Amino acid sequence: MNKNLRYLWLVIVAILGFFIGSKWNIPLAGWLAPIFAIRFFRDSDKAWRDFLLFWFASAISTIVSWQGATFMSMIHPAAEAGFFLLMAPLGLLPYVIDRVYFRRFGSSAWLTLVYPVAATAMDYFSASGSPFGTFGAGAYSQRDFPAVMQIASLTGLWGITFVASWAASLVNHLWESGFKTTRLAWTFVGLLALILGLSFGRTLLPLPAEQTAQVAGFSLPAGKLSGLMGQLQAGDEAGFRQAVDELHTQELDQIRSLAQQGADIVVLQEGAGMGYSDQVETLMANAAALAKEEGIYIVLPTFDFGRTPAENVVRILDPNGAVVLTHVKYGGNDFEGTRKGDGVLQTVETPYGTLSAVICWDADFPNTIKQAGAQDVDLLFIPVNDWLEVKDIHQGMATFRAVENGMTIFRQSGQGISSVIDAYGRELNRVDLFEENAAGFTGLQLVETPSGSVNTWYPVIGDLAGIAALLGMAGLLIDMFVTRKRKSQ
Repeated sequence: MNKNLRYLWLVIVAILGFFIGSKWNIPLAGWLAPIFAIRFFRDSDKAWRDFLLFWFASAISTIVSWQGATFMSMIHPAAEAGFFLLMAPLGLLPYVIDRVYFRRFGSSAWLTLVYPVAATAMDYFSASGSPFGTFGAGAYSQRDFPAVMQIASLTGLWGITFVASWAASLVNHLWESGFKTTRLAWTFVGLLALILGLSFGRTLLPLPAEQTAQVAGFSLPAGKLSGLMGQLQAGDEAGFRQAVDELHTQELDQIRSLAQQGADIVVLQEGAGMGYSDQVETLMANAAALAKEEGIYIVLPTFDFGRTPAENVVRILDPNGAVVLTHVKYGGNDFEGTRKGDGVLQTVETPYGTLSAVICWDADFPNTIKQAGAQDVDLLFIPVNDWLEVKDIHQGMATFRAVENGMTIFRQSGQGISSVIDAYGRELNRVDLFEENAAGFTGLQLVETPSGSVNTWYPVIGDLAGIAALLGMAGLLIDMFVTRKRKSQ
């Protein structure tokens, strides 16, 4: 092959890398990039040199397209860039394994499974046990593409990674053979087409929701959170207390207004009920009285600075004013310095179905959120607080939790995207706080929200696909080691 043409494949991979799961996501890029990446590295005549080029190209596109989208950017921009630079080689390991087996056995239909097994295994390995949850998982490149997202209802994220990777491997096999290959290869192509067809078909035959609820949500006024935090960090306790008390009064008035507009449930953004312990307790008492007065449910997140460590909690109050659900945030606590929750999801039965609630980063841990699917949760509330660079990435991640567990998600975000997502990952409502110019409270939603669970397999089988891929990759690595050892004897 012409050497210059081979480096063209690397350039294409680098360009497509800007649009894979990032702020500028294009789902098709997640399918095309591995095709050309496999082609480039298989044809490499100097593996180590080209691996370094591959490393540099993939790292640069990730650093640029994810700039400011991780918590590390708040520590220092160089910390984020350094992290991506160091992590890039892990993502390239599947290409190394693929190249070894290609050079050893040549191109065959069975060997098209090597790359997808390795890619899925590394995707699963990178997310397992990570304090970031599943941030950066390959399947998230398919956000806004429900026809593929439905695979997650069976296998979770890992099935999507496997299918997209297998497609890239099969395209390379057909490319190398001039599309003159074995019956087995075409069988694999047919199987892949069947999987995608069934996934697409699921979006065409959605089950109707058993019931609906009029759900309202709102977020803090623009700049309010940063202003309050500035007072707190400056040690202005008196000013902070006064500003928080005024905010709580305004929030209660807003809840009352939305209830009188017909809301059955009112949801606030993460940390909306911030303050010292006595202020949080007063807010809870007043909210309980309001819930009873208006006959509504209130999903009320609080951030208690009076405790050590601080507590980031969401509670659901029923129309009797009772707290019927309490959830302590369990995701990202090390970064925000709050008490870590136990990760056990609570539920409450209501006239609007089975309700549950988690907070922001919690939703990035699908292996924990699958409890909602196992308990047939109809409607999951996610109070959130995002920022500009991460808003689309984080919103897209949440849609997969809806598909995996067959439930509706009501997401109320400060400094981000508030939305309602149905059990098939479709956005029923969307409010981007960075695109509105609201005076006062922002991110207003008042939506007739479907509430009714849809049976899915992911809560039953969990991450079995990822575990199976990890075992498969272990087998590939052992085989590589044994073969190399034999050759050296």
